[in-house]
Amino acid sequence: MNALIEQWGARNVGIALLVVAALVLTAAVLIGWEAVQRGLGIMALDRAQAAALIDDRQATVAHGREAASWIPKEPAAGILAIDLSDPAAKEQLARLELRVPAKQRPTVAAINALHQVHHGGTPAGSLAAGDQAVISHLLKLRTAGSPESLTLPDADPPQAALLTYAAQVRFRAAWNHGERAAVLATAGELRLQMPRHPDVVGIETVLMALSPSIPDEALRSQANLLPRGARRDLILLKLMALAPERAVILKPLLPTTGAGK
Repeated sequence: MNALIEQWGARNVGIALLVVAALVLTAAVLIGWEAVQRGLGIMALDRAQAAALIDDRQATVAHGREAASWIPKEPAAGILAIDLSDPAAKEQLARLELRVPAKQRPTVAAINALHQVHHGGTPAGSLAAGDQAVISHLLKLRTAGSPESLTLPDADPPQAALLTYAAQVRFRAAWNHGERAAVLATAGELRLQMPRHPDVVGIETVLMALSPSIPDEALRSQANLLPRGARRDLILLKLMALAPERAVILKPLLPTTGAGK
């Protein structure tokens, strides 16, 4: 330090030290602000995901947009900020795919393909092997009756969002087709993939009704948890058709003027 002072003079050394200190302080402030931004973004992202679990699409998008404003390069925030019920959202997803880091683009590309399938389209372009397997399976389900098994590659698992969506579509297809074994299998898949599904009570009722090892009284207690109304009655009627041996338990739960009398 003394050598520097002698060579440059005390004033110049002091100015240089102040500049270095200012740069260090600026870097610290920027790092701290980035940490604050990321923390706020993660909290908003948590709120968006919680809203998605209860199927509150409006709150999901609102919190997702807040998260995306704090962490714009985070694909999860960008995806939740987009109203996927809008067919035109594929353009927003395409822009998001260009904005996020390269290693995260396959995630957005998979969601974009899923969005197009959901709205009746056929995605173009290539995806990772696992994601492509799910998308191809969903396209086949459009014309198939009872869903076949979903075969996935060992080394390239698909995005979790694609699996949860596929589980719902597979269960719906099996339910509409009315094959007991397929309904039981796909209901089990859906229960495992989405343990906090908004209609988990209904899913568990289906599983219990179609599982011979479940006692009748346990099924009765579970069925009584279903919200009363036409939808509940339709579920019970369908279960009686799928599992006639359960009619003695389920039929008395229907309204006395219902079609199941």
